[in-house]
Amino acid sequence: MEKQIKKVVEILAKAKNVVALTGAGMSTESGIPDFRSPGGLWTKIDPGEFSIDRFLQNPSRFWRLNLRLKQSGEFDLASAKPNPAHLALAQMERLNILKCLITQNIDNLHQRAGSVEVVEFHGNFLRAVCLKCKALEPIDDVEERIMSGQEETPRCLKCGGVLKPDAIFFGEAIPSRALMISQIQSQKCDVLLVIGTSLQVFPAAQIPIAVKIKAPPATVIEINREPSALHEQVSDMLLIGSASEIMTKIINRLEGELS
Repeated sequence: MEKQIKKVVEILAKAKNVVALTGAGMSTESGIPDFRSPGGLWTKIDPGEFSIDRFLQNPSRFWRLNLRLKQSGEFDLASAKPNPAHLALAQMERLNILKCLITQNIDNLHQRAGSVEVVEFHGNFLRAVCLKCKALEPIDDVEERIMSGQEETPRCLKCGGVLKPDAIFFGEAIPSRALMISQIQSQKCDVLLVIGTSLQVFPAAQIPIAVKIKAPPATVIEINREPSALHEQVSDMLLIGSASEIMTKIINRLEGELS
């Protein structure tokens, strides 16, 4: 592993446009369960509860489920804190090594760690969005109105439209801006860090494929507890283990190289 870490640092130090793609495995060390693994959220509830069709049929039912998951601790994003892997990526951005971070996560932890150039591929569950006027509200404020009995189906304070979490539900399209930026960054990057994602969900999983088929291809460095579904196809280097431990070693060495 130490030889791999050293090689990764050498690659990053020479790179011009480093981009990171992160997934649920990035945040499990912050206490947030992933979705698909044993013990993940989909083993506890029907994934269909997070479909846009079911939400539109009965918004208040979803909001009640959301509060139950939060209060039980099964899916409480608000209380989670950034872990060392989040902090390492934020520091890489401050060092002007990491140019863009594309995340499949909806937990806002990259921003809380200090990352600025963050593309939220699947939205952000810490916000609520009005389905009518697209106004945003902190989800804590919305949940407070539900818990106090003011509303059963939360409504936009500006126009009265129905509110939903500002995350991509099954059946919804990826935000066009996030898709556009990710495509641009894929073409620009010379090194792609793939961290904590199984690369099973498209179109996010298309990103490492895109960086390998462009000319010249980017170097793909994968950091995961288990190899991703596409590691044989796209990964030039595969580091197996904790994202926090590996990223801490990488940033410590990088800071030493640059000091």
